Amino acid sequence: MHKVKFNNKVKPLRDLLDERIKEYFKTAQIPEKGNWTLYSKTIILFTLLLATYFSTVFFLPQTWWLLVPFAFIGFVKASIGFNVMHDAAHGSYSRNLKLNNFIAFMGGDFIGGSTFFWKIKHNILHHTFTNIDGIDDDIAKYPTFRLSPEQEPKWFHKYQWLYGVPLYSLLSLNWIVADDWFKLLRKKINTTPITTIKAKDRFWFVFGKLLNISVFIVVPFIFLPWQIALVGYLVMHATLGVTLAVVFQMAHIVEHTDFPVPDESTNRIENEWAAHQVATTANFAMKNKAISWFVGGLNYQIEHHLYPRISHIHYPNISKIVQETCEELEIKYHAFPTFWQAFVSHIRFLKRLGTA
Repeated sequence: MHKVKFNNKVKPLRDLLDERIKEYFKTAQIPEKGNWTLYSKTIILFTLLLATYFSTVFFLPQTWWLLVPFAFIGFVKASIGFNVMHDAAHGSYSRNLKLNNFIAFMGGDFIGGSTFFWKIKHNILHHTFTNIDGIDDDIAKYPTFRLSPEQEPKWFHKYQWLYGVPLYSLLSLNWIVADDWFKLLRKKINTTPITTIKAKDRFWFVFGKLLNISVFIVVPFIFLPWQIALVGYLVMHATLGVTLAVVFQMAHIVEHTDFPVPDESTNRIENEWAAHQVATTANFAMKNKAISWFVGGLNYQIEHHLYPRISHIHYPNISKIVQETCEELEIKYHAFPTFWQAFVSHIRFLKRLGTA
């Protein structure tokens, strides 16, 4: 898909990690995919979503206090995306491909995104070419943001540390209104052409959008006062968008992470791929079990980037192996002790990029 290559002829980090992590699962006699720890989270989160939705639309008093459960729906949707959709889209939820695809659809398309485009944008472009400007769509050149030192600064970028988080509130709404549709029509993500979109891909894309609109727009507008339904819908997406964006941004768009530039003559990154992932990624709040539960192990982003096909429920244990191996090979392992420290680092980095 892209001509950018990594220096993988000698890959000491990947070789050591593969050997040690394989031995860990063999010794523990557990599968790399999800188990009832993950499946129980799925049941809990979807039960919360459905219970809050039906209570909000059909049973609770029709007052402006309904904005609170609408916001909670957005919060739960984000957690479903982190825990359920994310694992399933990577194929780490289950060994069963059909179950992975179904769970990914219910945790992604039903919420408002597109599993088809996510697998290209996230699984391939972001996970392979992390923080490489022009390829990684997570740092794409949107006019409102400068997310890489390689991007041209504009005068208004000096304010992005102030308007960044408020604009994140539009993320999920943008998927439904514009972004995913533009990808479908243009057959392109960032600079990457999408060579094949099958008829079944188009069908599930449109079906997912219609299902989302029917459940979260049409039904509330029928059963609730239109003003409450409209503002509630916007509040739900604002909560969802901010939650999703902040968690994903704190993994890469922070101080200390690298933004490598391929060699102009060879189009090669001099690091091995595994070392590139460690250098461009940061963990946060690894000891906070509540945050780990809510964000689906995405606070162990280094482990996730190295082994996306291993379920997130195993990351706390394999992170010890990754840290020890990085220390042994003198590779810097970036980790913020708390969520707040990672968030502040993200804001500081936005400010630094905006004033560079």
